[in-house]
Amino acid sequence: MSVCRPARCLFARATSSTATATATVKATAAVTTTATTTPRRAFHSSAPREARKRRPHYASIRAEELKQLSEFAAGEYPQYDTAETSLLAKQYTPAQIAAIQAAEAAIDARDLVTQASQRTDAWRLPYDDSLAEVDPVTDHAEKLSARDIPGRLAFREANDVERDENIARIASEQLAKAYPNGVPEGQLDAVQQQQLEGAIEAALTHAALDPRATYTSKNPAALDALADPRHSIIAPDLPRLENRMARQTRRLSTEEEEDPRQKRLLQYMGWDKQQLKKIRTKTLVSHSVTNQTRMGKIRSLYYLTIAGNQDGLLGIGEGKSVEPEEGRKQSIMSAIRNMKPVPRYENRTTFGDLERKVGATKVQLFARPPGTSSLPFTTPLLLQSLPPHCLHNH
Repeated sequence: MSVCRPARCLFARATSSTATATATVKATAAVTTTATTTPRRAFHSSAPREARKRRPHYASIRAEELKQLSEFAAGEYPQYDTAETSLLAKQYTPAQIAAIQAAEAAIDARDLVTQASQRTDAWRLPYDDSLAEVDPVTDHAEKLSARDIPGRLAFREANDVERDENIARIASEQLAKAYPNGVPEGQLDAVQQQQLEGAIEAALTHAALDPRATYTSKNPAALDALADPRHSIIAPDLPRLENRMARQTRRLSTEEEEDPRQKRLLQYMGWDKQQLKKIRTKTLVSHSVTNQTRMGKIRSLYYLTIAGNQDGLLGIGEGKSVEPEEGRKQSIMSAIRNMKPVPRYENRTTFGDLERKVGATKVQLFARPPGTSSLPFTTPLLLQSLPPHCLHNH
């Protein structure tokens, strides 16, 4: 016997067995009934689980809420009135109208309010549809397999003559779609002539990229399947939503977060973003440094960057930060801000020979006449700093 069971169970069993052994058959039944129906005293004040009030699975709804729900359902899904029924009679037979009214009566409007969901986002369908069937107008066509193509599936690469014929045929089909009434003839103004030339160029480009121009087959159905999107494994493009919320979302997703330091740099230089993108930068030195502070040793990264616009402006900047990307951006911004014009003779060389000592290194720059090339002895870093016309001249 488990010790977890209360002692009252043991006492009740002993009383029941004693009464059963000393009484007669009739008295035994009475004593047994009395023993089993005798209330047992509990050892705690809590009510037994059977006596507790069970909580309902669903919260109770008041009559006022049901009344509001019914009013909202009646306003959201109204029933057909006499005028609407007369309009239905112009399009449907009496049997169909009776079926529609029976379906309306079978569906409770309150169930539609409480269970159905109406999408309110920008990507919802602009029409009501259960999506049970494929609409050939609004839905994408179902994918087809090779079993749906009748005849033999034999292809071969077209020769030059066949390819030219296929391109001409496909281009004519594309022009027929652009001009259903035929290509305009006669004297055309400048705008019409430009539109016609653009349509012809687009049709020829589309025909040249069409797989039916590259391959040919004796089975026309197999040849048409090459350009049929239903036989392609590539999913069709998503439609472009002309919605204010969708345009705002698309603009925010494609718009890069503007760096405040870059904004201040553009205001300082008086440039726009296109001019800033033309600046070429190169990190020359990058190493870690350690500074002793009251918080202990702080390890950071140091960057030395050179920047130039390939048109006489050159600058050097430094940056240091705990984060590598932050230090590199600091050095780039500093290099662009420190750009100064470098005097050049004929936009290709220096004015005379220059010699300076930078630290323990002696730097010498020599002027060269036209036609003299020093590119074989030039480092890749210097090649990136040279303007394009210098590379072409030499």
